[in-house]
Amino acid sequence: MKKSQEIKLVSNFDDIDEVLNEAANFSKDMNYSAKDALRIRLLTEETMSMVRTMTGEVDLSISFSGQDDECIIQVETDTMMNPLKKVDILSVSASGKNISAIGIMGKIRDVFETAFMIPSGAAFSDYCTSSMMMGMPMDVYSGQLMDTVYWSLSDYKNNVESEDDSQDQRERWDELEKSIVSNIADDVQVGVRGKHVVMSIIYKTTNA
Repeated sequence: MKKSQEIKLVSNFDDIDEVLNEAANFSKDMNYSAKDALRIRLLTEETMSMVRTMTGEVDLSISFSGQDDECIIQVETDTMMNPLKKVDILSVSASGKNISAIGIMGKIRDVFETAFMIPSGAAFSDYCTSSMMMGMPMDVYSGQLMDTVYWSLSDYKNNVESEDDSQDQRERWDELEKSIVSNIADDVQVGVRGKHVVMSIIYKTTNA
């Protein structure tokens, strides 16, 4: 069974219940188990918390899609922003630093914002913080859900795990262990598809 549902919203969206209801209806339509439905709700809540901390007012869409044993929550925005609006957001954001990139979702928000704010034709790596670099693939690749993957949670986890033991490494690992998204999602990818920046949270259902 394959199904997809989409909601249009802006980043300062207040009525989170509409999105959570959509997630619940989607899980019901897909005949997901109570355990899977709860996890999808938790991932949706984490996603909406990230969206509401974004800098400025950004037009977004959030969608739920499922096929076989996989559910994907996607957030996307058009990279063709008004240039003046982009400059204004960059001036207060500095790649999201007005709101510290604390926790895994803070880091993902930082990557997502940077991806749609970089000037046309510029390299994503030129605007990355050291934390973002840890989630970048060794080679930029095309993903199943987008044209180019800039950052993935699985790459970030692997790099943190392979780091030499240090206070910074222990703090990063602690963030991963405490993160709902890190513990539930099979991966999170941020990249581009056409003229859209896309964040995909991928969850493999348990049917339990």
